[in-house]
Amino acid sequence: MNQQEFKQQFMPFHRMLYRVAFELTGNTQDAEDLLQDTYLRIWQKREVLVQNGVNEAYLIIMMRHLYLDKMRHKTLDIFQQLENANEPQENDTPDSKVEMEDEAFLVKDLIAHLPPRERDIMKMYLLEELSYEEMEISTGIRQGNLRQIVTRTRKKLKEQFIKIARTWKG
Repeated sequence: MNQQEFKQQFMPFHRMLYRVAFELTGNTQDAEDLLQDTYLRIWQKREVLVQNGVNEAYLIIMMRHLYLDKMRHKTLDIFQQLENANEPQENDTPDSKVEMEDEAFLVKDLIAHLPPRERDIMKMYLLEELSYEEMEISTGIRQGNLRQIVTRTRKKLKEQFIKIARTWKG
């Protein structure tokens, strides 16, 4: 498939895909980036897509998966940065230090507003760096349940952090 055939087949979906991208991201710049990434993925899979036929739903699902992957990576990057915040960096600028301190304060504030059981478990896990065995002894909750609580609470904290971070930058 050449460029002209690609444009004829996939450009009619442009407006619809942009609306979906804007709905997912909430702003024009991120929507345009997501749309560009989606068209890049379509271009890379163009031969397979032509053989199997393409419909709007397939393209929307492809875009949604790209968006979710991007958000997962962004969230993991944020938490990795928070974990490394105390380590000195070569490129530390006063602005980046203030930003990292703000993000760390936000995470601590989010933890402070958790229900008491979740808050105590996350403090043990993140701040005191206790093992699940030590946490089991301290709380009386079995390790498997502690792992579930930590996983679910981290997910909740990430979602809340992302919502707040969007308002900062958006």
